[in-house]
Amino acid sequence: MIDGLGALALRPLGRAAGLLFTTACLGLEPQVGVDAASFARRAQRTARTLLAVQGVEVTCEGPSPEGPAVLVTNHVSYLDPLVVSLVAPCISIAKGETGDWPLFGRGLRALGVVFVRRGDPHSGALALFRAYRALREGTTVLNFPEGTTSDGRGVGPFHRGIFGLARLAGVPVVPAHLSYDDDRVPWFGGQTLAPHYLRLSRAAKVRARVRFAGAIRPAPSDEPHAIAARARDIVSALADA
Repeated sequence: MIDGLGALALRPLGRAAGLLFTTACLGLEPQVGVDAASFARRAQRTARTLLAVQGVEVTCEGPSPEGPAVLVTNHVSYLDPLVVSLVAPCISIAKGETGDWPLFGRGLRALGVVFVRRGDPHSGALALFRAYRALREGTTVLNFPEGTTSDGRGVGPFHRGIFGLARLAGVPVVPAHLSYDDDRVPWFGGQTLAPHYLRLSRAAKVRARVRFAGAIRPAPSDEPHAIAARARDIVSALADA
């Protein structure tokens, strides 16, 4: 694992090269026998390194989740899981295509990311099972229930799946909102990753803010769609605060 000193050493190589190099190294780390909590700690250490390379400063407001929880936020950029992992150790759920990205996919697997392919019921069921197992082991799971990224100016509808899982696992749902001070951060609308990242790398510094709300504790009788709507309303309110 590359620590904070490694991040400083990577700076002369350039931010893009540093990110690719670090991700490639992570992809070579063994995963056999690693539990969810270890993956979450590894993700936090990696976030510290990669955000330092990229020049991203993170501020946090509100109570970060303690113990197992389903953490849900709006989705703006590929930076989002790193920013959240920095302040709240967790494993992330990501769309299946990211697992096939050269270099990046191997690094994401080394961080215990749970992949789910859209429109594939088997993939969805397997992802929910892995997330359930992580929650039962005491690890927080990060999900972006909008299902896609946006320009960050609003909050889209929330899909219900992860909220049913929270009820089943008997863990709280913690809503949060992510925002950035640089318009180059949002990655949406079919933009290609490499050109977008190269543009973002030109930013001398990016400030990210994570706002946490109080936990929602679903009752056994709560319907997933109702929990999803409540969580979305909270995230929207955080955006306007």
